[in-house]
Parts: sequence; structure tokens; C-alpha cells
Amino acid sequence: MGFGHRVYKKGDSRVPTMEAAFKKLASEHPEKNADKWVEMYDIMAKTMYDNTSIKIMPNLDFPAGPAYYILGFDIEFFTPLFVMARITGWTAHIIEQFENNSIIRPLAAYNGPDERHVPGV
Repeated sequence: MGFGHRVYKKGDSRVPTMEAAFKKLASEHPEKNADKWVEMYDIMAKTMYDNTSIKIMPNLDFPAGPAYYILGFDIEFFTPLFVMARITGWTAHIIEQFENNSIIRPLAAYNGPDERHVPGV
């Protein structure tokens, strides 16, 4: 999480807005040493772009994580927060799939074993 996007290969247009919000939030919370999170953010973003052959760009999760941390959320809550941000879109995809009787994201299809043994309780 945090880098690369299946659709936005040249960068996600939402990232600059979230990055600006994260950096503004960091500037408002010097008591949390937030400047170190901004410094790490900038170093990691530059490193991933400069040192990978495909120029990996940050996705929306990258600035969101440190912003959540500065806001005081426990790290264990980051994944549920990321999910809550996506659940409406996921639900819309499901509704569209049912209405159109087609799979929008076939790569998300289950490809595991046909049957698995589930032990009784």
C-alpha cells in the first residue's frame, strides 16, 4: 500500500490534494514531531520514483497513513479507515455488476482451490 496504482500509471490526480492536506496538518502539529513524517514522506516518494525502472508514484494511501498518525489514530485502525474510504465505491461496483450482469473487474475473481475442507466446530 502507498505506491503504484493499477489505473493511474503516471500518478493519481488525487494525491497532490491529500499530500497538501497531510503537510498542512503536519505544520499545525509540531508537538508530534510531524516534520519528521514530512521529511520521510518526501524521501520515500523521491526514492521510489528515482530508483525504480517504472517510476512508481505514490497512491492515495501514502499521504493518508501519516496524516492518520498525526491525527492520533492507532496504527491498528489504519486498514479499517482505508476500507471505510473505499466501501461506497466497492458497493457501487457490486450494484453495477448485478445490474449489468457482468463482472467489471475480472482480475478480482477467486482463483484458489475449488473446494477446501472446513473443520467442524
